[in-house]
Amino acid sequence: MRRLQPVLDLMNEAVHRYGGVVNKAQGDGVMAMFGAPQPHEDHAVRGCLAALAMQDDVKRLHDVDLQIRVGVHTGEVVFQAIEHGIYQTYDAAGANVHLASRLEHLAEPGTILVSRETYAVAKQFVEVEALGEQAIRGLAAPVEVLRLRGLQHAPSSGVFRTGRRLSPLTGRADEFATLTAELENTRKGDGRVIGVVGEAGIGKSRLCFEFAESCRSKGIRVFEARVLAHGRATPFQPVLALLRDIFGLRIKEEPPDVSRRRVFDRLAAMPVSDHLAPVLLEFLGLADPHRPAPKLDPKARKAQLLDFVGELVRAAPRDNVTVVLIDDLHWIDPASEEFVEALADAVVGTTTMLLVNFRAGLTAPLMQRSHYRQINMAPLGPAEAQSILRDHFGTDPSLALLSRNIVERAHGNPFFLEELMSALVERGDFEGEKGAYRLKGGIDTIPLPTTVQAVVAARIDRLDEHAKRALEVASVAGREISLPVLDAVAGLAKPELLEAVGHLRRAELLYDVPPFEQRLIAFRHPLIQEVAYLSLLHERRRELHAAVAQAIEKLFKDRAEERASLLAYHWEHAGEHLKAAQQHMRAAVWVGANDPSQALRSWKKVRELLMHQPPSQMTDYLKMMACGQIVNFGWREGVSAADAQVYFEEARGLALAMGDLRANTLIHAAYGRILANGGSADEYVQRVLEAKALADTGTDTSVQVTLKAILCHALRLSGRMSQALQMNMEAAARASEIVKSDRETLGFDVEIWLTAMRGQTLVMLGRGSEARPLLDRVLQLDGSQVDAIHYVIPSLAYVDLAWSEGDVGLAQHHADRAFALAVKSGNPYLRVYAQASRGLSHLVAGRITSSIEDLSAALDFARTRKAGLENEARILADLANAYRLKGDAAAALSAVNEAIAVAVKRHARIPECLARSVRADLLLRSGRGDEAEEGAKELDRATALLHETGAMIFAPFVGGAGKTVKASRSSNEANNI
Repeated sequence: MRRLQPVLDLMNEAVHRYGGVVNKAQGDGVMAMFGAPQPHEDHAVRGCLAALAMQDDVKRLHDVDLQIRVGVHTGEVVFQAIEHGIYQTYDAAGANVHLASRLEHLAEPGTILVSRETYAVAKQFVEVEALGEQAIRGLAAPVEVLRLRGLQHAPSSGVFRTGRRLSPLTGRADEFATLTAELENTRKGDGRVIGVVGEAGIGKSRLCFEFAESCRSKGIRVFEARVLAHGRATPFQPVLALLRDIFGLRIKEEPPDVSRRRVFDRLAAMPVSDHLAPVLLEFLGLADPHRPAPKLDPKARKAQLLDFVGELVRAAPRDNVTVVLIDDLHWIDPASEEFVEALADAVVGTTTMLLVNFRAGLTAPLMQRSHYRQINMAPLGPAEAQSILRDHFGTDPSLALLSRNIVERAHGNPFFLEELMSALVERGDFEGEKGAYRLKGGIDTIPLPTTVQAVVAARIDRLDEHAKRALEVASVAGREISLPVLDAVAGLAKPELLEAVGHLRRAELLYDVPPFEQRLIAFRHPLIQEVAYLSLLHERRRELHAAVAQAIEKLFKDRAEERASLLAYHWEHAGEHLKAAQQHMRAAVWVGANDPSQALRSWKKVRELLMHQPPSQMTDYLKMMACGQIVNFGWREGVSAADAQVYFEEARGLALAMGDLRANTLIHAAYGRILANGGSADEYVQRVLEAKALADTGTDTSVQVTLKAILCHALRLSGRMSQALQMNMEAAARASEIVKSDRETLGFDVEIWLTAMRGQTLVMLGRGSEARPLLDRVLQLDGSQVDAIHYVIPSLAYVDLAWSEGDVGLAQHHADRAFALAVKSGNPYLRVYAQASRGLSHLVAGRITSSIEDLSAALDFARTRKAGLENEARILADLANAYRLKGDAAAALSAVNEAIAVAVKRHARIPECLARSVRADLLLRSGRGDEAEEGAKELDRATALLHETGAMIFAPFVGGAGKTVKASRSSNEANNI
């Protein structure tokens, strides 16, 4: 018995976990029922889940001699409750009970047998192996028997398949008809995005569920994801849920290798690069240790994932209609929103419908798409609300006044209606059963709450102490609650907790989230969670947030990076700002690989949380990291030099105080880079030189070589081409000394960066023949393995080279390539350079109007997004040249004067050289003596800059202006004669 009792305990717990009752203990086994006394529409599924849970739990005892066998059958039984004074037991009898017992006897040890009737109603959730028909003792005819193998992924619509009986969908015929019509358009290859919009509780999710069920009944595949109420604290949660649904991944119950195989099998049927798989697996939390994802620029990594999401839609067979459903879009986090937008773009011209629902007030870019259709859900009319009440209450005359009162208070909101009805039923003021109630007393004896919050609060108040405690913890844990976390925090004995959760289920405050093996429960509506949470005193909230965070850390050590933002949320609300900052840092590092914008927000949150924390070694380190990374990510996201200075000064001060030489040098270099974006190129050089001087006092050769590479970039932007080339060659010769951590900090392949920059520098130096092999070397690489910016640099350099040589074809080819890659990457910095380059290619081809349009667009985009502003002076100079060639001298002079002003302010010598050459030509051609004299001076300045920078690519252009000077002087001499 000592060995048997733990097994019996586990079997009992598994039954209770899934809402069943153990009605009989039979020595070395138990008999359990599901669907009675508490009815469950999914009773067969619960029985199968309990059986599987029993087997798994017994295996965890690690006693090889202990095995159990289980039989499951579905059918009607004679059921009765037996009173024992202070408690009840239950009994069941009939042929179906006998069949379940015989299946258990037939099963081999360690297996589960189910009947055809059980499988018929549970097949959406289970996997079986058919064993054929078998003779059963006591039954005349053989019975079809199947072995239960495991579970299969259940859709998120399962929320509506569990718990209470649903009222008929009422008053939504027009909306349903609209969805059906749009589905037909989609079937014809005109994919649509449909937004179902309305207030909380209006029935958006229910309408989408009914439509999804209708689609499934027609054989149409539906993929789903729900956005949770705390979605903004958990980046990518709905995206991960959707992708795992599409791939059929069961992360928790299958080995990672199996999940990875599912992904590989799906990718094999798609036209995607082999290099995508490691990136996608890492994103899904299935990183293969033997095939790690390449280190890419975060923007490039995210671009690959966004592109894949689109390809996933476009690759679907056109003869199969697919529906993608995203529930509660209004809670979407910014990181996930971009993926939803990618889906919205991808459905165009496909047989896929994207169906989303959200509360009124949300504004999303997808709503501006031409293929977007919106369904606005209005409140139900009084007659429709009365219909719902009749289905729930019945038609007894005693309910007439009450029903009118409820309809008036609910204002046509189905959720409000159902909550008001449930509150009255649970209060015990009715006789009879659902659909046939009678009011016990007069209407005046029922104190109906005036708001839904009051209704929910009143319902919570009527719970027993254990149920209240469980609900309090659940309200703090979130919309969806892990039962192990609830168990760890609630402070209740296991039987008490099971009873409390059962009570909350029966009160229809919580429901089980399928697939049930994940042991999640959820609030039936966010308003229930909000009311329960607001009812807590602030100190109690802090205590529970801390306890929930501790439980999550202890229980869920896998995929910790995914949970870091959620942990940060709980620690922050617990008042533990240091712990919250540590988790935000962890989240920033994780999400930064895919979304720099989200990473920047997380780093800013780290600093915010630590602003009022007392100094300590850990606090100072976190502040330094946060401020340094804000500076590091800033240039990508358009942070101005003025805004970045505050973070730089703080990071530098902390690094100095901590004696962290390495951090201090890299902070200087990062700040210099952000200064170059709209600031001074010379200051960028100075910052890197300061960092280099600091590094040279130490022995860290990796940082020293890294700074040489960065200095090459700074010198190039400041127009010191020969020095940049020399520094590039020195860095390239020692690039192998750069350690892995510094390469990861940079986020790209240093050698490729140096090669691309060297080719670009040689083009500026007028050494095109030497540049071509270097540029071609980068062009021949696999683009999926190269940072997007570095992969485009050769094309930008080739357009400059083509401009100097007048090669229209070369310019057009590389400008088109650069722009296509920029658009694909979604990188604003790259977009500025690529569009400006395309404008220059139009200039080479003589398409002056197109050139002006592209250059103007690049200029506007750079200024709006505050990205790539170090190229502003060059864009203005090229724009001035385009206006000059068009013959618009006034516009040309305006643009060139601005170009010179910007170039001088930012110490951008090469654009200044070009701009002064353009201005010299304009003034010399004016025909006026004073302007001609000024033009000659401009030419002298341009010539001096040409030699100072070494940018001999502009020598022919400067020389052309020189010819204009000679012609002007000859003309003046002739006039004097």
